[in-house]
Amino acid sequence: MSMIDDVWVNAKSAAESVGKKAGKVLDRSKLRLAIMDVKAELSKQYRVLGKLCYEAYKTGKDYTTGRQSLLEHIAELNKQLDALRDMLANSEKKVKCSSCGTYNPPKALFCSKCGARLIVKSSGEEDLSQQELLDFAETILDEEEL
Repeated sequence: MSMIDDVWVNAKSAAESVGKKAGKVLDRSKLRLAIMDVKAELSKQYRVLGKLCYEAYKTGKDYTTGRQSLLEHIAELNKQLDALRDMLANSEKKVKCSSCGTYNPPKALFCSKCGARLIVKSSGEEDLSQQELLDFAETILDEEEL
C-alpha cells in the first residue's frame, strides 16, 4: 500500500469513529429532550390536579373519579420519566445508588447525595461492593509489603 492508501484508510477509520460518537451524542440529546417533555407534562398535570382539588374544596363537589384518573396519569408519567432517566444514565455509564436512587459518575466509590457505598459491575457483570474492592486492594498492598 502506498502512503496515500494509508492516509485514506486512517481518514476513513477516523470518520467512522466520529460518526459513531456523534450518533451517541444525538441519542443522549433525544433522551434529554424526551425527559424535558415528560417533566413539562408532569408539571401541567400537577397544576390541573391542584386546580381540581381547590375546586372540590371551594364548591364542595366530589371529584374523586376525575382525581383518580389524573393521579393514575401522573403515576404513568413518573414511570416514563424514571425509565428515560435510567436509559440516559446507562448511556452515560452512570452508577445508580441502591440507597437513594441518585446517579453518580462511573468511577465514584460513594453516592454524592447520601454517601452510601456504590456497587460496581465488573466485566463479568457480577456485583461487587466497594468494600470487596477495597479489601482486595488492601490484600494486594499487603502482598507488596512482603
